[in-house]
Amino acid sequence: MAQQMGVLKITGTICGVCFYCLDGVYYARAKSSLSAERVKKDPVFAGTRLYAKNMGAAAKIAAVVYRQLVPPTERSRERYREVVGMVLKKINAEKKDSMQQADSLKGFFK
Repeated sequence: MAQQMGVLKITGTICGVCFYCLDGVYYARAKSSLSAERVKKDPVFAGTRLYAKNMGAAAKIAAVVYRQLVPPTERSRERYREVVGMVLKKINAEKKDSMQQADSLKGFFK
């Protein structure tokens, strides 16, 4: 990402170059050829969609846990992300265990 220099700072897309502001700093980058529609439908991105689904489930669970267990004086974005990470690891471990159980049953039905 290139940082915008000079007095005039812009946002938007011009001739395949995206100009944007992030945390008060202005940047420029090449426009992506990837579209939301492709990510949502292309089989190549099935893993990405699955990970996003798991992350969404983890965030919903973590929000409840975070509100119930973390005292207001200790709450922060970093702390919330830690809780989401712990829940996501648990979800992924359970899915892996269920996949291994399903694989072991394949031999049983031959």
